[in-house]
Amino acid sequence: MKVTKEKAASNKASILQAAARLYRENGIEGIGIGQLARSVGLTHGGFYGQFPGGKEQLAAEAIGQMFEPNLSSFQQAETLEEIVDDYLSTAHLDDVGIGCPIPALGADIARLPDSAKQPFTVGVLAMMDAIKPLTGSEDDATQRLRAAQVLASMAGAVLIARAVDDPELSRYFLEAVATAWNAQAAE
Repeated sequence: MKVTKEKAASNKASILQAAARLYRENGIEGIGIGQLARSVGLTHGGFYGQFPGGKEQLAAEAIGQMFEPNLSSFQQAETLEEIVDDYLSTAHLDDVGIGCPIPALGADIARLPDSAKQPFTVGVLAMMDAIKPLTGSEDDATQRLRAAQVLASMAGAVLIARAVDDPELSRYFLEAVATAWNAQAAE
């Protein structure tokens, strides 16, 4: 039975959504094509019909989508404090499946081909661009530097907070980075 273009597009969107969630939860190598296809009700053949480039193509497209929720939140923020508080919240910490891909997948992405690194790079740059005007800096170079510092420290805090087995220490990392940036934003 032939699949309509609309159904094919819906299948592809379902695969990308599932891959984005499962990759963040399990890592890029932590989920197989068969498992992913079954999770959205498709066969291996159905998967490869959508992604003829295989897992590499899927990873690149899924990674490109993963930044959207955080990027949208960053772009809607009116202050740096809003971004910092939202990103370093326990809700973001606890919901790996829809959280920022930087702390969830940074190490995985570093091992992937450039085709997967490219959409990750685009996402990181877009997040920095959203932070830049909120840094309180006047010149572009200083805005870019501060945006990189904010993003790297927030992502690092989330990565460490997720990795430690001590909830108090986990919260401490989030609060330490939030306190530092919110104090600077208030100056």
